[in-house]
Amino acid sequence: MEEFGFFSHIYEKLPQDFTAVFEIARILEDETNQLSQKLAQLMMLPTMQGQNPPLPEPEDQHRYQPAGDRYAADLITSYHDVSRVYSNQFLLPEEIFLERLVLRELWMPVVKSGVILPVDDTAQGFSFDTRKQKVYVLFDTSRSMQLHHRIHLAKAILYIFLKRNKSELGHISVRTFDDHVGELHTAVDQASYEALMRFVLRITHLGEGTVLQKALLQALHDIQEMEHLAGAEILVITDGAMQLDEELIRSKMDEHILIHSVKIGHVEAIASEAQIADMIALGQIHDRTLLDLLAQKVDIERQLRVTEGAVRRQSLEHMLAGVRTQIAQRKIPFGHVLEQLSSVFINLDDLSEIERFRADPETIADLEALARALEEEAKEFLTPELTKKLAVLHDHIQFLERFESDETLRARLKAIDEHLRGLLGQFLGTPETDASGTPVTAHPAQLPMSEDDARDLKFLLEASLSISQSWAFLIRWLWQRAKAAGRRIRL
Repeated sequence: MEEFGFFSHIYEKLPQDFTAVFEIARILEDETNQLSQKLAQLMMLPTMQGQNPPLPEPEDQHRYQPAGDRYAADLITSYHDVSRVYSNQFLLPEEIFLERLVLRELWMPVVKSGVILPVDDTAQGFSFDTRKQKVYVLFDTSRSMQLHHRIHLAKAILYIFLKRNKSELGHISVRTFDDHVGELHTAVDQASYEALMRFVLRITHLGEGTVLQKALLQALHDIQEMEHLAGAEILVITDGAMQLDEELIRSKMDEHILIHSVKIGHVEAIASEAQIADMIALGQIHDRTLLDLLAQKVDIERQLRVTEGAVRRQSLEHMLAGVRTQIAQRKIPFGHVLEQLSSVFINLDDLSEIERFRADPETIADLEALARALEEEAKEFLTPELTKKLAVLHDHIQFLERFESDETLRARLKAIDEHLRGLLGQFLGTPETDASGTPVTAHPAQLPMSEDDARDLKFLLEASLSISQSWAFLIRWLWQRAKAAGRRIRL
């Protein structure tokens, strides 16, 4: 979290259960985990063999130039170099001298210019290079992604994918899609890469609908029209099964464009009668029995429109009900076009929150050690950043406690949380309220806080459902005091 500025770039509205992303990412980083192994094919980009041959070593243009401040010994390359050999070699016996001259084994001084080599920092951070691979991410932010923490799993997958491929990627593009296609976000250097990661991890808006086809067509258009995106691979992360026009999408793809997809959950859409009619018109249904049943249904409905006798109508309605039952038994699922378009397609099960998010004794021991380490650090040097870390840890423990089924472990989590509350109260001060419960003053805090620091902490702590009303008052009071102090300083 600290890597992407979660403690220095706090926004007004953090995603609900946002620490779940890092809890899932911790699981995905374990290569022995079943979920991690299922995603292994997608998590690392394929090696681009033959596409980027190593550059030849530049020829030394100063080899035969007489001037220079760096010299090195080198063998002659021609008999014309004999006048430049080291003078002590003329003391050799004539036969040996001539033999070495023929074999070009005589030594001479040559000028060597200093070579300044670039520092290769690709292993340390993201950097743009036209020879590197590019990825164009389409990220589903529809309302259904909120179920079973799918949005957190999707963020964790993208986080791990970009983290592992950071040095191999030369350009990253991301668009969200729900009922509309979002704006294009890009990364071309370390700063924009970190900003992009913060944007993805902090996504809060979830819209209605899933316009994946529109998003795919927009991505293909961008790749074809933007020169710096040429050759980009498309990564789709979604939970939906939706109807796509495969022929239209393939007509926009060239032979070099690859689509990789991760589908979370097993939602399957069933075609309606209108969609079945469209599929028949397009020649996409080849089930002969289903086609015969649909023809019978049309014929019976036509007879019902012209039949007046009650007995005959009752018989036709009974026949129509039977045909409709048989049609319903031959359901036509759609939404598999994305799988057919994808070079790599991975369908993940929905997370079992109890299984994934319940803490084990080892995890709780780590949290206890982390709380102690933060306390020791605060005793030596207390900073606003440290209070934010305590607040985030408080939020994460509250999240884990919701899914903990073992009462002993739950009690340990509560003990950690109470300890964190005590530390925050000690560092921030405690409020004094009037008869109505409104804070009027506070005991002095150990830590002077700026307006920005108080605002950030206010957003972090007020996001927690477990925070008491007096704490909320205290944070608002601190923020108002910091704002007033800031105005006085500016005046």
